[in-house]
This record gives sequence, structure tokens and C-alpha cells, in this order.
Amino acid sequence: MRKSKSIAGASFILASAALLSGLLGLIRNRLLASRFGAGSQLDIYFASFRIPDFLSTVLITGALSVAVIPLFNYYRNRSQKEGWQFISALFRWSCFFLIVLSLLLMILTPWLSKWVVPGFNAVQVKQMITMTRIMLLSPLLLGLSMILSSVLQSLRHFVVSSLAPVFYNAGIIFGILFFVPHWGLTGLAWGVVLGSFLHCAIQWPALLACHFQYHRFFADQMAALKKLFRLGLPRTMGVSANQLNILVMTSLASMLSVGSISVYNFAADISQFLTRLIGVSFTTAAFPLLALSVSRKQKKEFLENFSSAFRQIFYLVVPASFLVFILRAHIVRIFLGVGHFDWVDTRLTAACLGILSLSVFAQSLVTLISRAFAAWHDTRTPARISIGTVVLNIILSVVFINLLGQTGGFSEFWRSLLKLQGIADIRILGLTLAFSLTAIIQLIWLLTKLDKKMDGWTDYFHRSTGVKLFLALTLMTLTTYAVLYISVSWFNTSTLLGLMAQTSLAGFGGLLVYFLTSWKLHSSEWQSIYQGVKAEFKKDDSENS
Repeated sequence: MRKSKSIAGASFILASAALLSGLLGLIRNRLLASRFGAGSQLDIYFASFRIPDFLSTVLITGALSVAVIPLFNYYRNRSQKEGWQFISALFRWSCFFLIVLSLLLMILTPWLSKWVVPGFNAVQVKQMITMTRIMLLSPLLLGLSMILSSVLQSLRHFVVSSLAPVFYNAGIIFGILFFVPHWGLTGLAWGVVLGSFLHCAIQWPALLACHFQYHRFFADQMAALKKLFRLGLPRTMGVSANQLNILVMTSLASMLSVGSISVYNFAADISQFLTRLIGVSFTTAAFPLLALSVSRKQKKEFLENFSSAFRQIFYLVVPASFLVFILRAHIVRIFLGVGHFDWVDTRLTAACLGILSLSVFAQSLVTLISRAFAAWHDTRTPARISIGTVVLNIILSVVFINLLGQTGGFSEFWRSLLKLQGIADIRILGLTLAFSLTAIIQLIWLLTKLDKKMDGWTDYFHRSTGVKLFLALTLMTLTTYAVLYISVSWFNTSTLLGLMAQTSLAGFGGLLVYFLTSWKLHSSEWQSIYQGVKAEFKKDDSENS
């Protein structure tokens, strides 16, 4: 298999797959919105994810995502056999713990559901319990899949692991189209299980192509598990806090108007698409190199790789966020405004998306900085900060919901800014306001800690970079608004094709101006990304697979 040559090149591969996966995710949401609308049934569906996601995210995104690559590198540097012995032991213990915890949560689901969705009635809770128990089959599959992805990424093989989310979304879409007509809402849960299976299955052949050998014996097994536990526990605590935050937000949304859970999740899915497309792609590509630099004790190499990824993420995610804010209503109408998803649902979702888009840059950079700390085997600092910001987010959510539920300057300001006049209940905006504000605070907090830990990392940033970025953003914004204004008479935006044509023209026109301006100003970020992608596709006969 072909190895990636640079952070930018690997990021391009990951971003391309993330784009495909994201588009499938948007198609999935369009199908859901068309069939169910933002109502009680979709509220049940999204709420059913909370308990399985808590298990998956805490153990998989928590411990495994930050610990597998550094430890696999450590044992593989000692010998290839020890590397595979470590992975074999990890497979065994992960299966055991995930099966036990899934069975335990299946038993506790009726009790836990009362806390997750206190605003649901008895019929909704019963349906949620059934779907949650089905979805609890997925953490085992996703856990094994995360180990596979980590191994492949450590070996600089990104193509197959990047395609796994594509197959995950394809499985859910299959469930919507073929399971739901026969099994009703429960068919959505089985679609999630099918997607999880495909997420895992697609990566096994790639692992075998890397000469993986399963070993029943590993002399250093207990020591390896202790290292995994020590490295993953702080991260697990931080991720647990984030999942608790999502549970609380779901609980609060269940007590608002019907459809609030769906509106929030739809908006969050679109905004997180940008985070995954840019932030997660660059972070995933950079993390193996960061961990390798630490294992070699090469601080300068670490700082170069980190600063390069930081600047490239910022360079790409900021204009993307601006465009999403400007085109928020168009985007929601294209991907969700169909069938049972009415105009009020569309306006509320667009407003939530606009607010969330303002913090996408922070969410993307938080992902990178947290992994940078993990590369230095410091998962405690990001965990403590994550817990602190979660507490703040919960407090702000309650405060903002109460303020938006009252008549006064605060609620009227947001109604006017986001064009929500005539909608009685806009309290769901409180969750997005709190989330965006705390994401920015979390970024500032992490940067402060990083400055103390990595003295000299700011030497890789230059004031001229900010000036060039500001100028390119200004021209992009003016171009986007100008194209929207001029093209109103060109397209019939009451049709899907007309709306897509206007949105595409405005979005691509704005991005074209942004990149051309960067090119003319000799932006270092533009040059790094261009050279990295160019090198990725340059034929290299000497490279071993």
C-alpha cells in the first residue's frame, strides 16, 4: 500500500474521504428530514444515540484514539513482532470490556432513559429503549475499527481508514431506504449497526496487507495495558465530560418544543462536517508525526510539524466558517428543506447552524492541540480544561435558554440578527450560543497552557500571515454577498436546482477569490498546502508500500 509523504498530502486524502462521507451524511439527513421532519420520531432517533455514543466515545475516542498510536510506535520500534503482539492483546481486551459494558448498559437502559430525556412521554421512552439496545451492538464494532484505523495511520496508510466513515453513512442510508419501510423507526437503529459493521469490515484487508499476525501471547501485556490506562484515563475523563455535556444538552432540549433535539442535531451535523473535513483530517495526518517526533526527542521537528498543521487548519477553516454563516439558510434548504421539514424547522436550524459555524475554527484547533499534548504523553491538561469548559457550557446553556424564553433585549437581538421574527419559541438557540462560546474559551485556555509547555512555538507564526488572511477573507466575503445579490434574477431559487446553482456559484466564487488572493500575496499556508498535495501525487518508484 502507498504511504503518505506529508501532513498536507495525507490531509488531502483524509479530507477527500471526509468530504465524501460528509456528503453522504447530508444525504442521510435529507432522507431523515423528508421522511420524518423535525418531530418526535426523529427526537427519539437522535436521543437513542446518547447512551451508545457515550460508551463508544469515552472508550474509543477517549482512551484508544490517543493511546494506540504512541504505544504501537513504542513497541514497533523495539521489534515488529512486539508491535503486533501489543495490537493482538488490545483486540482481546477491548472485545471483553466492550461486550461486558454493552450488556450492562442494555440492562440499565430503562433507568438511564429517564435521565437522558425527562421531557419524553411513556411511548417515546419505550421506543427509545428499544432503539438504544439495538444501537449498543455498535460500540464493539467501532472499538475494533478504531484500533484498525490507528494502526493503519501509524504506518502512514490513510486511504482505507479514511473511507471507513463513508461506509458507516452508507449503512445508515441503506437502513433508511430498506429497513425503515419494513421495521419502522427501529429500522434506523439496525441501519446504524450495519454502518458500524461496514466501518470495521472495510479495514481488515488493509491490516492483513500490512503483514499483521495475531499473537496469543504477549509477555509485556500487563505493562502495556497499564501504559494504555495511564495514558488514556485522563483523556477518557475529558471525553466523559464532553459526553455528559451532550447528555445534559439532549435532556434540556427534550424539555423544549417538539423537534428541538432534531433541530440541534441537524445543525450540529452540518457544522461538525467542517470540523471533520479540515480539523480532524489535518490532526489525524499530523498526530503520527508528532508522536514520532516525541519518541525521537526532536522538539524542533515537533514544533515545525505542529505549527504547520495549526496554520493550515486556521487558513482553511476560517473561510469555510464564514461561507457557512453567509449561506446558512441556503445550505439548510438544500439538504433538509424537503418533505415534512417545514419552514419554521428550516429557519431555526439555519439560525443554530449560523451560531455554531462561528466556533468551528475553535473546535478544529482544539482537536489538534489536544493531540499535541497527547503526543507528549500529557492527556491530563486537555482533560482538566475539557471538564472545566463542560461545566461552564451547562451553566451558560441554562442561562441562555432562560433569557431567550423571556421578552426583552437579549431575545429580540437574536431574533433580529438571525431573522427569526414570528417564531414563538427560539430557546434552542441557547444551546448553540453556549456551545460556541465555550469552544472559543476552551481554545484560548489550551493555547495558554501550550505556551507554557512549548516555549518558542509562537516563533513559527508571523504577523504578516494575519494581515494576508484578513485581506483574503474581506475580499471573499464581499464577493460572496455580491454574487448572491446579482444572481437573484438568474435562478429560480424556489426549486432545488436553482437554489443549488446560486449557492454553488456564490460559495465557489468566494473561495476562488480567497485562494487567488492568497496566491498573489504569497501566503505560506497556501504554498505549503499546494506543495504537499502536489508531492502526494508525484510518482515515487523508490517508495515501498
